[in-house]
Amino acid sequence: MKYIQERLGQKSMEITSDVYSHISKKLEQNTLDKYEDYKNRMRE
Repeated sequence: MKYIQERLGQKSMEITSDVYSHISKKLEQNTLDKYEDYKNRMRE
């Protein structure tokens, strides 16, 4: 997170964390959904 904050020139780590943790959660959920779909197809 610190690297992202510095690259974007954001002064507050809190802002960076709020924005990018939200995105990270979406990416994680998308990955889990894809994995579940894959497992279900393998069972068929």
